[in-house]
Amino acid sequence: MKKYLFFATPSRRERGIMILKTRIWVMRNIFFLSIFLLVSLDVVAQEEAHKHEQHRHLKYAQIKNPVEMTAQSIAEGAKLYEKHCMACHGEAGKGGICPDLTGPARIHGNTDGAAGTAMKGFKKGLTEEMRWHLVNYIKSLRKAKEAR
Repeated sequence: MKKYLFFATPSRRERGIMILKTRIWVMRNIFFLSIFLLVSLDVVAQEEAHKHEQHRHLKYAQIKNPVEMTAQSIAEGAKLYEKHCMACHGEAGKGGICPDLTGPARIHGNTDGAAGTAMKGFKKGLTEEMRWHLVNYIKSLRKAKEAR
């Protein structure tokens, strides 16, 4: 390294290394910023796609629950909820990493899965009767929440 007045001037090789390190730092930061922006845009897009008003599926509102809402049905639904739903929707359905199932916007259920979300389908894994027990349990959670 040559001395130039009071400052040491880097050699050509050292300048090249400094430039390379700077470029790597810039590219790494651009990469992480891009990932952050893509994730943020995806979250915003999902929120826009799932406005509360769009959850009024009249087709599902017409379906009558064939399983009577009894204490036994609610208990069966609670077991199923704990096994299949609690990890994402939280204890008592109040939302964890997924939506609150006890809120007013949850007018219908979705056991078929939702494209672009973490919600996987349970149509193949649970019988129709099991899914109706889940519906009864979630409705009981809503009623308990409204009673408070």
